[in-house]
Amino acid sequence: MVDVAGQGRASLAAVQAMSALLRHRGPDGDGFYSAANVALGMRRLSIIDIEGSDQPLYNEDRSIALVFNGEIYNYRELRDELLRAGHTLSTEGDGETIIHLYEDYGLDLFRRLRGMYAFALWDANRDRLVLAVDHIGMKPLYLAERDGQLLFASEVKALLATDRVQAELNLGVVDTFLSFGYMIGEDTLFAGVRRLSPGHALVVEGGQTRLHCHWQFPEPAGENPASEDEIIAEARRLLEEAVHLHLRSDVPLGLFLSGGIDSAAVLALMAREAGGRIRTFTVGYDTPTPDNELLHARRIAGYFQTDHHERVISADDWWDGFNRYVYFHDEPNANPSAVSLLLLSELTAQHVKVVLTGLGGDELFGGYAHHRSIPWALAAHERWRWLSPLEPSLAALERFYPAFRRYRYIGALPTYLPRLRQALLPREDGLLRMQSFDGVVFSDSLRVRLYGEALMSAWRAEQHKERVYRDILERSWRSDPFNTAQALVINTWLAGNALLSQDKTAMAHSLEARVPYFDPLLLAFAAAVPPEIRMKSNKVVLREAMRPYLPDFALERPKQPFGTPILDWFRHDLAERACAVLLDPAATIRDLFSPVELERLLKAHFSGRESQVEVIFRLLTLELWAQRFLRTPHHEPDIIRPAAN
Repeated sequence: MVDVAGQGRASLAAVQAMSALLRHRGPDGDGFYSAANVALGMRRLSIIDIEGSDQPLYNEDRSIALVFNGEIYNYRELRDELLRAGHTLSTEGDGETIIHLYEDYGLDLFRRLRGMYAFALWDANRDRLVLAVDHIGMKPLYLAERDGQLLFASEVKALLATDRVQAELNLGVVDTFLSFGYMIGEDTLFAGVRRLSPGHALVVEGGQTRLHCHWQFPEPAGENPASEDEIIAEARRLLEEAVHLHLRSDVPLGLFLSGGIDSAAVLALMAREAGGRIRTFTVGYDTPTPDNELLHARRIAGYFQTDHHERVISADDWWDGFNRYVYFHDEPNANPSAVSLLLLSELTAQHVKVVLTGLGGDELFGGYAHHRSIPWALAAHERWRWLSPLEPSLAALERFYPAFRRYRYIGALPTYLPRLRQALLPREDGLLRMQSFDGVVFSDSLRVRLYGEALMSAWRAEQHKERVYRDILERSWRSDPFNTAQALVINTWLAGNALLSQDKTAMAHSLEARVPYFDPLLLAFAAAVPPEIRMKSNKVVLREAMRPYLPDFALERPKQPFGTPILDWFRHDLAERACAVLLDPAATIRDLFSPVELERLLKAHFSGRESQVEVIFRLLTLELWAQRFLRTPHHEPDIIRPAAN
């Protein structure tokens, strides 16, 4: 914490209480720094220089102190450079490089870092605090300002450990969560608590705070003169280099292995240089699903002769994990696959301390449906604007979509008619609805029926998602619509959902998850690949780059989502439990909604008349979150302890 007003109110005791709630993120030790206007604390998960890099870390005269979460993968090269420049380094670790780079480059230090990080750096000579997160947001940092004091932590629950931050609902953003299933932008559902945006630093100095943007998803500089073969060769080189750097560790490491090409590519590159058998870890389900990864992952693991481990989960396992996931994630996030990832992390942490993942292949190389549907919508908006008088009629049909899904021959209409409506709306509104699957999951007609008076007023007054999305679209806009789509996916889904879920679920079990695809050089390269090459077929650049290293069966498997059997579970195994939570007269969020419409929605879904599984899951996530954080004390509850296997 830092006393921005400079009144000497920084409390070491408060920081120690915050640190205690984050023990799962760093069980190997803690460390603290305290001065009149600043108090810093950290929990250490020892990965590199295990014995020698206890934090806080300092420069030569101890005028700069650093607490740091993450890894700087190019630390060896940076250490050599700093030693040549005359610096004295007292550790063999990676974190100390940040301090000396700051001494030499100030706030230009970030362009030299290849890693994931959230850090707090105190410069005593300037009475300056620098809070920073990495370029893409792999490590979160939450902020809360109260009475001239700024508190910060890797998880919100740590902020709530003090009497300075109260857990209160941010009513104006509830519609944003229900629309997306996660939050876009920097706001959270905790009133007064925000996340530091990826690629940003917050500088506290002279009684003021200011944001410093050190990275944005790059815009292509111009026409790329390289041939397709040259682009594929460069992709291969950068992938090899990124995985090589991400293998730097003084403790055992492994890989989250799905059945897709993204993690298979990382495994193939690990196998080229890792000594011994690679440990791989896969999650699957005890019920058949179209996207159950077990068999595909097992085949890839067999090809590379890995030491393979599987976590097979049932509906009961998933429900138990769901309750723990709500606690560890802090802010509501309706991502059923992330619950499975939490359970996989529990298994993985029994064997290794670091795990590489395949997250990012889709985002970089055009693997998602939105990479094609967004350009389609932009083109259709220009081509079909003369049909815009039809838009109100299409809007009126939205309330019938959940019922349409029951019928075999018209069940596709709720997928295609919303796209047509989105194309007839103004550009910003149409893209917002497309990315939030509005009309497919939530819809205006459902909001009008379901929202209570207070929530309806907050939605209409705040227009939160509309304002935030407008800013995101402005940052993401490119001259080519396929590049716009790539930037939009990264600035919404990736920043607000996928990366947060990976960090929270892995760190819940003291497991460090590394993402080679988000090496900054690889990101910049992917942004510059011409869309006519990148979008020729699904992830064609990645597939061709990895063709020398992967078997045909891994290269040729069609794109499959990583999902759960939640649709089936919420009709059968978990139906009674979900209803009991949401229909409980004492439910925390009950007053936000129309009781009559909520009961109608649940009965229609569980009777089979409508398909509302996504809506129910978002409401259920919101309710369990509210119970955990808004209605109960914030110490670690019994529910975070895993059930016996």
